[in-house]
Amino acid sequence: MRQQMSRRRLLVVAGLVWLSRDRLLFQRRGPQASHGPGALELPGGKVELGEAPRLALERELCEEWGAGAKRCQVGGVVEVLHHIYPNPGPEVVLLVYHVDATDIAQVWEHKLKPIEGASICAFERAEIPVDQFLAADRPFIRDVARGRVAAGTERSSVYVQR
Repeated sequence: MRQQMSRRRLLVVAGLVWLSRDRLLFQRRGPQASHGPGALELPGGKVELGEAPRLALERELCEEWGAGAKRCQVGGVVEVLHHIYPNPGPEVVLLVYHVDATDIAQVWEHKLKPIEGASICAFERAEIPVDQFLAADRPFIRDVARGRVAAGTERSSVYVQR
């Protein structure tokens, strides 16, 4: 019989935000962040009770990047990531969606306003600084950087990391 774990499980959503087929947007955590200060991450957050994951991502993008994020189109799920943080941290299931930001590709710096302390960074795929991402995201981001994930295409693997 499996031993019951006393940790909580969180459903989290994030966006893989495409400006073009080889240019992406990421978020840099502020220096005061409680976990991973200064690290790069995919924008997103927790799914609220009773909230649909896609709608949660749309809400989170607007909360983190302002009203200009409404012009970004949330597409299909590209990946499911799983990470168990050391105690007392949670177990996290992260649904990563493709987000099409080509509509604001030329003006994103003027349309998107990150939350206080954070910043938004654009990188060409081949120049993504994988080691600057949160550890739980690195295997997936490494595949993105290597071209194993294409804009708007879905994958079928699940990244599990403890």
